[in-house]
Amino acid sequence: MKKSFLMARSNLRRAKGQTVAISALVLIAAMMLNLWLMLATDYGENFVRCHEKANAEHVTVAVSGTDDEIKNFLAQTLDSEPNVSEYIMNDCFNMTCTFDYNGGETNGWFVFMNEQTALSRSVGKVEITENGGAQSGVYLPMIYETGDIRAGGTIDINIGSNTVTYNVCGFFNSVMMGSHNCGLVQVILTQDKYDELSELGYAFGATLCSVRLKDISVNADYEAELKSKISERFNNIMINGNCYDLVRQSRYIAQMICSGVISTMALLVLMIALVVIASNIVNYIQVNMKNLGALKAVGYTSGQLVRTLLLQFTGLSMLAALAGAGLSYLLFPAVNDMMISQTGIPYAVRFLPFPMFVAVAISACAVSLSVWLSARKIKKIEPITALRSGVQAQTLKRNHIPLDKAKVPLNAALALKTALSGIKHNVTVCVTVLVLSLVVVFSGLMAENVIGDFTPFLNLIVGETADSCINVEASAEQEFLQQMRSDDRVEKIYLFHSLNVVHAGGAELMATMYDDFSELNNKSVVYEGRFPERADEIAVAGKYAGENDLKIGDEISITANGKTEKYVICGYTQISNYLGRDCLLTRKGYERLGSIISASYYINLANGVDIDEFNAEAKEKFAGKISTAVNIKTVMEGAAKVYVTLMKIIVIAILVLSALIIAFVLYLLVRTMLNNKKRDYGILKSLGFTSGQLVIQTALAFMPAVILSTVAGLILGSIVINPLMSLFLSGIGIVKCTFTVPAGFVTAAGAGIIALSFAIACLLSLKVKKIAPCALLRGE
Repeated sequence: MKKSFLMARSNLRRAKGQTVAISALVLIAAMMLNLWLMLATDYGENFVRCHEKANAEHVTVAVSGTDDEIKNFLAQTLDSEPNVSEYIMNDCFNMTCTFDYNGGETNGWFVFMNEQTALSRSVGKVEITENGGAQSGVYLPMIYETGDIRAGGTIDINIGSNTVTYNVCGFFNSVMMGSHNCGLVQVILTQDKYDELSELGYAFGATLCSVRLKDISVNADYEAELKSKISERFNNIMINGNCYDLVRQSRYIAQMICSGVISTMALLVLMIALVVIASNIVNYIQVNMKNLGALKAVGYTSGQLVRTLLLQFTGLSMLAALAGAGLSYLLFPAVNDMMISQTGIPYAVRFLPFPMFVAVAISACAVSLSVWLSARKIKKIEPITALRSGVQAQTLKRNHIPLDKAKVPLNAALALKTALSGIKHNVTVCVTVLVLSLVVVFSGLMAENVIGDFTPFLNLIVGETADSCINVEASAEQEFLQQMRSDDRVEKIYLFHSLNVVHAGGAELMATMYDDFSELNNKSVVYEGRFPERADEIAVAGKYAGENDLKIGDEISITANGKTEKYVICGYTQISNYLGRDCLLTRKGYERLGSIISASYYINLANGVDIDEFNAEAKEKFAGKISTAVNIKTVMEGAAKVYVTLMKIIVIAILVLSALIIAFVLYLLVRTMLNNKKRDYGILKSLGFTSGQLVIQTALAFMPAVILSTVAGLILGSIVINPLMSLFLSGIGIVKCTFTVPAGFVTAAGAGIIALSFAIACLLSLKVKKIAPCALLRGE
């Protein structure tokens, strides 16, 4: 063992540049592996810890009305359910609200509670994270703490069609109602402001019921069951709610995206590192053939020589992996800040031994396997053959490019000759560039469909968008439609109203109804089959259909308002708003189950029309009849900013990382080539070739592999990127991605990879200037 250690140390001293480059690749891979494991394990479990700490609910429902009949029914229902461990009911106000946020707007169903009630709840406790000291005003979920919204400032909240200005007293953490992604958003008012809202009458009184279950796994089913019982008992009552599974998934979408990208990059970088290490070991065996033969001749076994290489590379990879895992802790606070802007849940960065152990173990084991597979060739080396530098008694090498018959310039012919004779180097270059080309296509896809123009991503994730959404009472619906259709500023108005229904024997679904699906702006919402046309047809989410083995043409039962009807599945939808639990109905189709008390309409306005002014005018004309008027564009801008920022960081990081990897790999290969062909370069110099010509020859030798693998990688990446993205986003309900692959970006990126590779190879080949023919003749 001591001899193996000494030999490994000697090898490292003689190859310091190689040691640094391989260490850098393993360090980057381990750093990203540890980041991924931290995000995928402990960061995700942070929700569970916060949930238990707050004794938070598994099912939440806000039922319009605060009378004893509703509360007694809820109490009887919950008391008779053996799976309910505890629950609490409190009075609150419930209304759709909007306010300026993150450069746009946010909207949702807000639950207003007075401060004393919110802080004293036994189920669903809240934690004040920042207190500005104001005695009168509002506390907001911590996700809304931005540059414009801060403790000590003010905020205008549009409650229905009315605007109220509040002092911001501080911020709090609510696990189940702390974000617009939760379905319900909790807002805490000081007692005087709560009483004021009660007097103003801008929001309707409601009963907030928070339920903890003994068996958490059935939370989604129980939410659907509870809502069904309530709607069956009280017709046309407003019910809003959420459940544990939906909240956990919706609050960690950014974490899922970031974790997926980092894990993919980590595995790709590790794969490149393994290919480079394997290539270096094969080269080591060829260059040191005489030494290996001599060692075998004096008694060293093949096992000892293989163990030396294992000790050298595995030890090096373990040290690099430890350094990379440690470096990940310096980067994680920045990642955490980026995640909190979407999750809205605080996370304390701490040392996690298990992810670090796994990251180091994966790196070390992968490197050990690569070394062992590559070094097995040592067992086949016979001392007598090795002492001839591996040349058999009769060895005839093929002359790939006869220089006397070459029809290309001499420098190009020599470069091509070198390229064809270095198959192992070509394989390393091809694997590296092929992998990075796929990553570059992903970057181009995000740059085109998220960063440059958010609309494609928005259409895929959100589904339908318009300029304005106005909710009007059913009694004023016809007058409202007549007014809108006669307004020259309105290009199109169509029904877009969502209500909860229950799939009998399944889960709760968010049903969106239309009068005429042909008026939709985004026809790609249904990716297979067609939109409903008759009252007995329904289109269901593709993700939900796959989970429940529902096929187009199947008949399913849908329940709402205590009534059940049968519908035929005519298509599959994909919208991430409800994480793959949604469906589409015609209005007549829903009215088989019950009537609607208000209707939401999407409106497309002519260019140049101020959406906020239009909404304000509509609210004034139909005062008391319009509950909400939302500027959809500003809402989308507010939501999009988080994801655009995330994607910008990811794309920049990928491009920088790709350039570094290319530099490291080429450094190892150029260095190896210069060492192996030192005598050849000396001869060429003595024949009159200049250092500049040899530099160009060396760089050109890598270009065939770089060019071919870049073109193949970009074409392959462009073909598979959308199916891969579909797989990547399947967790939030996306089944089929139709992003546009940017041909211009991909072409420019391919040219950039080739140009960068050539430039780096030229730069690294400058060492050829130090080769002197006379020194080689003297044997130096």
